[in-house]
Amino acid sequence: MREMMQHRPGRIFLSALVLSVVAYIVVAFLGWNEVEVLLFGWINAPLLIGAGFVAFWLICYLIYFFFFWPYR
Repeated sequence: MREMMQHRPGRIFLSALVLSVVAYIVVAFLGWNEVEVLLFGWINAPLLIGAGFVAFWLICYLIYFFFFWPYR
């Protein structure tokens, strides 16, 4: 963690993760997790929001790992 904070891409990566956690908390408090809507007949709102959260973290990690990883 200390090494990530010493270069700009690492700080951007960590700030994107923190912002996504804050956005997830906001979504939870606004009640969007409790919306009773089915997408494609089987995807409910909490599953869609959680999958989007995990996909965002995965994309951020892959970009950081493949393009900005300091230990090559």
